Amino acid sequence: MSIFSPSQYICFKLSRAMRKVQRYYEVNLAPLEITTVQFYVLSSLWETDGIKFKELAQKLSMDGATLTGILDRLERQEFVLRADDPEDRRSVLVFLAEKAKMYRDEFQCLAETLDNEIKHQFSSEDFAIFSRMLNQIGES
Repeated sequence: MSIFSPSQYICFKLSRAMRKVQRYYEVNLAPLEITTVQFYVLSSLWETDGIKFKELAQKLSMDGATLTGILDRLERQEFVLRADDPEDRRSVLVFLAEKAKMYRDEFQCLAETLDNEIKHQFSSEDFAIFSRMLNQIGES
């Protein structure tokens, strides 16, 4: 193997795996005109509806400008609502709109299907290690 072969680098392998995940979500979310990143935002809101904008950005490891653009599109599509925080006038709260609540089970099923497809490629012990390593990489 050549010293410059991209397939020898961990980042290339991670990127290739992430592209597969991205394609899965793109194909399955396309009918609802939702992107993968928008799905992650909605998932965070299903976990904590009415979250402060700043907390949501931190939770998603996303800068404020990027999140604002995503929320603008989700708001136009009637998936989210933003409101002033009554406890802090400098802060904005982000809520799920009724449309997002209607599609929650469908989105959850989609994510669980992919998770199960990935899990079935591992023994339960190996998957636990894999999951722990991904968390470690993401938090470093």
